[in-house]
Amino acid sequence: MCGTDALRPILAAVLLVVATAMTGCASKEVYSDGWMLQGDLGHARDYFHDHLTQKKDDRRYLLDRVRLAVLTMADGYPGAAQPYFETAYDILRTQGVNADKTVQSVVLTEGVKFWKGEPFEQALAMSYYGIQQSMLGHWDNARAASGNSLFQLRDFGKNANGQRINTYEIAQRALEYERGAAGKPAGTDYIDHGYVVRESNFTLGYILGGIANQQLQRPEEASDHFLAAVQFNPAIQPLTQELRSGKYNTILVVGWGLGPRKVEYGPDGSLARFDPRTPSDPQPLLVTVGGATRTYQVVTDVNAMAVDHMWNNMEDVRTAKSFLGNALLTGGLIATGVGSGTHSNEAVYAGLGAAAMGILLKATAHADTTYCDAFPQRFYVVPLQLDSPDTVVTLEVQGSPVSRLALTGVVPPRGDPSARGARLRYVHLLGGGYMDGSTSPPWASSGRVFYDSDTGAINASAAGPVPLSPYILGGNSVRPPDDTAVTAYRSSGGLVGVTPDELAGFYRGEGITWDTRGGDGWAGLHVLEGGKSLVAPMGGTLGFVRLFGQSHPPYVLVSKPVRDFIDSLKSPVAPRPQSSPPATQTNR
Repeated sequence: MCGTDALRPILAAVLLVVATAMTGCASKEVYSDGWMLQGDLGHARDYFHDHLTQKKDDRRYLLDRVRLAVLTMADGYPGAAQPYFETAYDILRTQGVNADKTVQSVVLTEGVKFWKGEPFEQALAMSYYGIQQSMLGHWDNARAASGNSLFQLRDFGKNANGQRINTYEIAQRALEYERGAAGKPAGTDYIDHGYVVRESNFTLGYILGGIANQQLQRPEEASDHFLAAVQFNPAIQPLTQELRSGKYNTILVVGWGLGPRKVEYGPDGSLARFDPRTPSDPQPLLVTVGGATRTYQVVTDVNAMAVDHMWNNMEDVRTAKSFLGNALLTGGLIATGVGSGTHSNEAVYAGLGAAAMGILLKATAHADTTYCDAFPQRFYVVPLQLDSPDTVVTLEVQGSPVSRLALTGVVPPRGDPSARGARLRYVHLLGGGYMDGSTSPPWASSGRVFYDSDTGAINASAAGPVPLSPYILGGNSVRPPDDTAVTAYRSSGGLVGVTPDELAGFYRGEGITWDTRGGDGWAGLHVLEGGKSLVAPMGGTLGFVRLFGQSHPPYVLVSKPVRDFIDSLKSPVAPRPQSSPPATQTNR
């Protein structure tokens, strides 16, 4: 006889299973949204670097590195992003990273799988690696990376209304085929046989590939890439014509807005889709150089990629789990009732076991909504012919003044602009989502360089050369302590009587570093932002404008020898430049 006492352990086990499934994987996710909207990529990359998972079997191992690499490159540190891009690139080219966890993924939860991203996220990661290699002048690697972003896609066609079929409709068709509906033999695998292979429509990948081939003196391949880009986005034909002319020595790849967010929907939340955070629109990018303004059209809309089923993984496993969970739960409870009525312990145990598994599967049927939050909503590409290192390039998405950025430090390459020496910079624009205000912050539109560094010179005043001296001594320079820096200080009259070794000793006493040779090559938070690094961002990037386009609070000394040196100076060092009132900061 199966009494109540005998059922209690089993019922407790069922409840334990459900509780574990519902709460075992709960965690608070931190996103980069706020930092990206405000352009504070320095603190963003610093945070995610400190919280980077080191376990290669952690499902977030790749996600953490893709996000960190993108933020670091966007902040103007392509060299520091190198090891993370290399790791991501190697993983994305490896097939079957989930092969050893397939069974566990189906039975327990999709979330245990190694995150590899949706196809569109993989293409974006590949293209970002190509951009990063282009920033370093490695055009051969950039060509390979952009080529790998142009993989073939699965097209399941349109529905009866002539609209692109979505993942929910694909899942419904897959279930119909599995049950033998639609005139197909039962068990037909629609996901593996219901599509046709299409070439990629990733316009940014084609443009980047065309530029790389052009720089490598491969004009035929460059032309093919530009033709493909126009085929999928006719609006950028003027851009490709400008690129074909070869009359440029600088390329800006501009990202704006927040990419779409992944959310669950459908039965038991078993399907996933991407919802926009920054709305799509055809607004062009306004580019002003020397008083003349030109417009450039959107090259790639990430929102459009994310909602196209060709750029999404199929959700058949999640749908199958939800369906199986419903069936097992119903069958298990019926079996339990029958067993109780017939006094069959075996039937009760079997029924409760099936019910427990059904509840577990339903509880874990929710789609995995992990996504890379560092991607923008859209991309523009801008070819420029620049002649002066002091040129200010103003960028603004039409109708969004908060995006306005006066780009400084865009130093053109020397020599023939049609040679391999053309320079490429990635520029992340502000706003484009939930940022309040109608204008960009003062530093974004100042168009000035307030601090001297090894990646850009301070703006000279009308009165003549600006006296230079180290920032930690109350001055306006954050150059590393080498012969070049000390010579510049002496010749400008800003600092006399200190050798490079003595200056290096001052920095060491303050715990300040000036290279990325140690450890993993990481460039920490800059000293102007309260950090302990003199490694400056590359000119012509958001990080360069944010750091050097405004005045910062004085450095707070911690070393007594440096304080004693300042007290011993017979004449004051160069005054700190002034702009808008500085914000409060602390040195880390």
